[in-house]
Amino acid sequence: MRDVVYWQKADRLIYLDEKVMPPARMQMIEKATAKFWDLHWQAEGKPPVIGLRDDVVAVTRKFLAPGSRILEGGCGRANRVKAMADAGFSPVGIDFAPASVQQARRDYPNLDIRQGDVRALDFANASFDGYWSLGVIEHFWAGYDAIMAEAARVLKPNGFLFLTAPWLSPYRRQKARAGGYPRADFSSEPDDFYQFALGREEVCASLQRHGFQVLRWHGRASEISMREDMTAFQRQTQWLLRSRGSLMKRVARWAIFAGLNNYCGHAFLAVARRVSDSLPA
Repeated sequence: MRDVVYWQKADRLIYLDEKVMPPARMQMIEKATAKFWDLHWQAEGKPPVIGLRDDVVAVTRKFLAPGSRILEGGCGRANRVKAMADAGFSPVGIDFAPASVQQARRDYPNLDIRQGDVRALDFANASFDGYWSLGVIEHFWAGYDAIMAEAARVLKPNGFLFLTAPWLSPYRRQKARAGGYPRADFSSEPDDFYQFALGREEVCASLQRHGFQVLRWHGRASEISMREDMTAFQRQTQWLLRSRGSLMKRVARWAIFAGLNNYCGHAFLAVARRVSDSLPA
């Protein structure tokens, strides 16, 4: 079980030392460096096939037409880049972990997968119609303004940014302020692996600073938060998650989790449009 603390000054939850790969593979890798992610993705093995019903494809189709050029910043194993290509889009993947990029190129030789830094993209202004950032911004201690600025730069006017990260949901914020999580202060970046759960107000303010209009905000994966945060309901949550069960149980599970997503979702999906004609200074 990962350790979760509330950093009151930053108004964020911090997940510390999550075991994202077997301990024997961790060696001396600490923060989310390129080497860390190379080892992580190697431990994961062959990436799963992402079907056309995946959220990335479904959400993209709501906002962009087939043939649209889309960047995934921090694409990892690039299986979602492959899914977007299969759906008729023109995607490009970029990641800073060199071995992961090389493996993605071997797995998907017909895709455009590049090594690079999401804070300093090697693309011209207004190069893309869409930009996906899936679980990236929560790993940067110094903040994610540089990532937002680059997303705004490489997107065309009226282009769309699709952004996900762990969420400091209304339930988690209420629990944090009531003392439900251990509190911690940080004077410097931890040495171990960490990630933040970020608040809606903070993220939306950053998007607006960089010329984006937030169109949609959805909580996701409330079942994770129910399992990890709502300890009083562990037995009920375990029963819901234990097996597929009857049709009635599956319907109840879907309805409960969908209904709770915007209150206690583990993560969020924000959809924003670049509305500024000029880039922020």
